[in-house]
Amino acid sequence: MRIWVTRTEPGAERLAARLAVRGYAAFKAPVLDIELAATPPPPGCFDFVLFVSAHAVRQAFANGWAGHRGSGVIAGIGGPAETALRQHGIEPGLAGLVGALDAVAKLPSSPPRTLLVKGEGGRDVVQNWLRARGGTVVEWDVYRRVPATPAVHGQQVDVIVAASGEGLPTIGRIWFADERSAGVPLLVPSARVAEVATACGFENVVETGGASDRAVLAALAKLQEVNVG
Repeated sequence: MRIWVTRTEPGAERLAARLAVRGYAAFKAPVLDIELAATPPPPGCFDFVLFVSAHAVRQAFANGWAGHRGSGVIAGIGGPAETALRQHGIEPGLAGLVGALDAVAKLPSSPPRTLLVKGEGGRDVVQNWLRARGGTVVEWDVYRRVPATPAVHGQQVDVIVAASGEGLPTIGRIWFADERSAGVPLLVPSARVAEVATACGFENVVETGGASDRAVLAALAKLQEVNVG
């Protein structure tokens, strides 16, 4: 089983290595590149600081963020974001967040002032929930995703792994330009991303219940069991 890993670096390298340990053949060909933005940290203290990804954590510190000294609860969405926070000596106040909706569900109450550290664009679930309850939300964009055009032509691909909906149009364009099968198993992290994948023309979309490496590996194991059976 040969797997096309489409997520951005360094996540693509990490997942490919874990796939290799499990005996899968994987090749990295990200469909999005990360451009970092040198934007200064917003002033003031915050009751809640939420990082949407490991990219957000790394670039916030690179941009001189030191708000953790006067901030309340600090959290990151996804295992890599939590790991990045711990590498900087911060223990997440809300652990195990797998998505924006999970962050909202685990908040005990709406904090008065929130800092959301993110890339340009993206979903607005957390912002809308907090603002609807009277909270102030400051959005700090520290990176942007830009489309990439990886060399996939002629590569054997048995399974595609997608990390988000943003890269799916590029995945679809590359895949169908080669007149490949719409029935290729495409692993996506959520129902929302599955809808995007279907709209792009893919017919065998598998939800993994999160974008973590563990979720991807579990889905691949089940897929392999079905194929063997």
